[in-house]
Amino acid sequence: MTPLDPYPDRDAPDVTDVSYFSPLSLIRPPALLLDRMAEDGDYVVQRDYDLSLRIDGDVRVLTVPRGLITDLTSVPAPLRWVVGRVGPWLEAAIVHDYLYVAWRLIPGREPLARDRAFADLVMLRAMEAARVGALRRWIIYGAVRLFGGPAYRDRRGPIFADLDSRAFDTPIVIPAA
Repeated sequence: MTPLDPYPDRDAPDVTDVSYFSPLSLIRPPALLLDRMAEDGDYVVQRDYDLSLRIDGDVRVLTVPRGLITDLTSVPAPLRWVVGRVGPWLEAAIVHDYLYVAWRLIPGREPLARDRAFADLVMLRAMEAARVGALRRWIIYGAVRLFGGPAYRDRRGPIFADLDSRAFDTPIVIPAA
């Protein structure tokens, strides 16, 4: 099944009135901790996560699908004193993660600059809705505009975890050092 295309079909749409209407539920499965230990381990969206937004005056619902793999807020370790991986911007970061990979789910879709700009703008508006302070909000937005291009165009790595798989529940044993 091909998901609905979350991107508008024009450059520079007006995005307003972001509203969260389902809770964000994340889990941290042992199977995703092998390559990235400690606090940098990946998480998975446990249930569909919905928000509404107005795009060029039309209300739309954007759904972050269950199973999406996320690294929370992507912040290099030396800068986490300014913006941590978790905070009032987390929900916006998860939506942003989805919009950075959703193009990969649409047959024949290529990464378009306008779709990346839309993802970044939705993150900014979602942070406004979450009442993230203006300075921090603009620091985060500026960082994704300046440095997010390679992550957006990246075609590697899994996007989703199979939450129904028995292997998903298998504990990982880490040998003592």
